[in-house]
Amino acid sequence: MSRHDQLTVWTEMIQEKFGLAGYTCFETVTSYEKNEWNETDYRFTTEWLPPGYTSRKEDESNPKGTAVIEIDVKTGRLNSIIFVGRKAPENGFAFSNGSKEEVIRWVEQETGWTYGDQFIDFKSDHTFSFKTAYKGTPVVPEGFIDVSLDGEKRLIFFTVHGLVPEQAIEADFQLTMESIEPLAKDRLVFVEYPSAEEEKWLPVYMMDEQLIDNETAKPVQEDRDLLTWKTMKNKKVKRKLVQMAPDELDENLIFDFPPHPDTKPITKKGCKKIREASIEFLQSYVPKESGEWSLSHVKRSRGLIEARLTNIKDVSVVPRTWKLLLHKDSYEVISYIDSSWMLDQAAEYEQAEKPVLLKEEAFEKIKPHLELKPVYVYDGQTYRLYGQIDSKAAVHAASGEILHF
Repeated sequence: MSRHDQLTVWTEMIQEKFGLAGYTCFETVTSYEKNEWNETDYRFTTEWLPPGYTSRKEDESNPKGTAVIEIDVKTGRLNSIIFVGRKAPENGFAFSNGSKEEVIRWVEQETGWTYGDQFIDFKSDHTFSFKTAYKGTPVVPEGFIDVSLDGEKRLIFFTVHGLVPEQAIEADFQLTMESIEPLAKDRLVFVEYPSAEEEKWLPVYMMDEQLIDNETAKPVQEDRDLLTWKTMKNKKVKRKLVQMAPDELDENLIFDFPPHPDTKPITKKGCKKIREASIEFLQSYVPKESGEWSLSHVKRSRGLIEARLTNIKDVSVVPRTWKLLLHKDSYEVISYIDSSWMLDQAAEYEQAEKPVLLKEEAFEKIKPHLELKPVYVYDGQTYRLYGQIDSKAAVHAASGEILHF
């Protein structure tokens, strides 16, 4: 079978399986991009316009009922299906009773994974949600499966994101809450949390999630580079329009599975230039905050280089951050995304009360709500067992009340 014929077979299968008779296959795209494991994902995406439409609307948006369905080219399995406006076809794919058990059987069929082993329950806004696992233990980076049905039990949303480890370095979980209590206490931080319900900032102590080595009981330190400078500059970025969609790849090439250019490592010389560009950016935008910003999460992404700058002194639960987008060859900052839009939403909120509780008192209150669980973490080569300490609760630093998020 030729490569074009394979895409045609998938297109016809999609149309029949999801009840798209009368729909117009408006566009098909083959694309590729790097994933979180520094491997390349290959995608075949089809876009279907509902009956009565042969093109997008005047503003280039898709009409209600448009189906966007994506196939993993390597496996031939379904990656995602989205119906715009949550409007499924009249004769769309429907479940008999829409029970959790029926949906799980369907997910197992679509993914080839087994419930309870390779994916487990997770809560979200979708009708059914799961996350990836290894022998029932959660994995990091996390993967998710989401399924949504309409009132007629018809499928209106499905997505699978992430990988399931084929193997891992297995071990007995040795950590206990008692053994990591000093570490947990250290990870309790004071922050100001914006409450939309009360329209005020709340002073709270909450856990800063932490991975812990299962063998040494030591915390996994995040790689952050503290940036300092002595002079200010006035070199503002002339922001360029950045295309964030996956890179298209000719259908005649996609079955050759070429590695995406983003999988190429960043050289030591490149890392040095990224650091210099980050400092120059901060010298222009926050010149008086030397020593207050860290550089982290440097990676190639969609033909660019991304780098995160985080203010380490902010007490807000949403610290000021910038995601810098740099040219892959010149390392010049060509655009940036900041976190101000999140803070702007709470700009008029009442200021937080002064904290009364000491950290030691807050820790005693949150101890019953701490969670220590095993997770398999990808370390760049394989998956190893770690512990993860976290809590869905927080302590109000003025009243001592336990808050649940």
